[in-house]
Amino acid sequence: MTTGTLLVRSAARYAERASLWAAVAIGFAIPVSTALDSLLVAALLLCWIAGGRYREKLAAIRGNEFAIVACALFLLSVAGSAYSVGTASDVQYALGKASRLLLIPVLISLRPEKQYQERALRAFKAAVVLTLVLSFLVWLGFTPNAGFVENSQTDPVVFKLKITHSVLMSFGAFAFALQAREAADWRSRLLPALVAGLAAFNVFYMVPGRTGQLVLLALLLYFFFSWLRWRGLLVAAAAGATIAGTAYLAPSSALHRRVQTTIVEIGDWRAGKPAQFGNMRLEASSNSVEIVKSHPWVGAGTGGFAAAYARQVQGTSMMPLPQPENQYLLTAVQMGVVGLAALLALFALQWHLASRLATRTETDLARALVITMAVGCLFNSFLLDHTESLFYAWLTGLLFASLRPGSNGAR
Repeated sequence: MTTGTLLVRSAARYAERASLWAAVAIGFAIPVSTALDSLLVAALLLCWIAGGRYREKLAAIRGNEFAIVACALFLLSVAGSAYSVGTASDVQYALGKASRLLLIPVLISLRPEKQYQERALRAFKAAVVLTLVLSFLVWLGFTPNAGFVENSQTDPVVFKLKITHSVLMSFGAFAFALQAREAADWRSRLLPALVAGLAAFNVFYMVPGRTGQLVLLALLLYFFFSWLRWRGLLVAAAAGATIAGTAYLAPSSALHRRVQTTIVEIGDWRAGKPAQFGNMRLEASSNSVEIVKSHPWVGAGTGGFAAAYARQVQGTSMMPLPQPENQYLLTAVQMGVVGLAALLALFALQWHLASRLATRTETDLARALVITMAVGCLFNSFLLDHTESLFYAWLTGLLFASLRPGSNGAR
């Protein structure tokens, strides 16, 4: 073997290791910086290419059921671009967003060892703790003006907007609660339980993000069901009612303010009439359903929502919109019933295959991710949003890299 060949192989090994460390760093960057996580994703892909071993990587993707499904959903988006009613830039933008799903098979093909998975999750938790500390400082009025914080005690978000902040904080609360549950003794259980509680307080009482509040309630229900089975549903119902009740009864709480806003929005909205800014989601949903009725099977094509919606509201005083703030409606408008069924199948298969992950904690994290996306997509276009879609692809790829073959029954 020549010296040149040895050098190439050595460089490839270093590149592959660098790609794994990039995956770890992405976990910290996702809650903190869009620019940083984009840079790290680019670095990961470059190192993945430089790492070679393409046959082995392709074999890992083909041998992983979930990686194949993620690729299939992306290819469906590519097919939808062939008949899209959208402009070339709209199609290109939509395909760019859909391509983030390909990070799932890329990470799976790297076959990260357990130590890298754990490091990546710890990096994400560290970012959640940093965000939580800064959010409390803003809420208490202890922070100076800074570019990365809103510096508002009524909306104490840092790094991200309130929807993204509350969703990531909700998942962080769940991850720390799992850590506390799996701890060996009460001493090692205390700190993660405290962080989980503070993160939940941040979501319900501090940051006015309705999506995150609903996600956290759903995760609370799943956490206790996973732990105590059917008895856990009673515990979760009691805990959820207590938290939601006390949060709502406190007039200054985030939950109280968002519930009151929602009631006003629903009361002000009428189908077929122009909506105020606050209830644009209701208007968008109503018009999107009408578009789906016109293109029920394959939709208006990838990137075709804006053009189809503009046609729908043409001649009215309603405003054109680029997306409906609902991933299910966005998918149905662009790819019809076929696309919507594929999206639902993606979530359903992810839930089912999670029972074949290496540990119970990984199973619960994977299913919590499905819950987070399934609930969040009702009120947002999460696969279109940068942070949420990257978080989904990143964590899914890391967790499902350890998917075991065959069937071993549900956990």
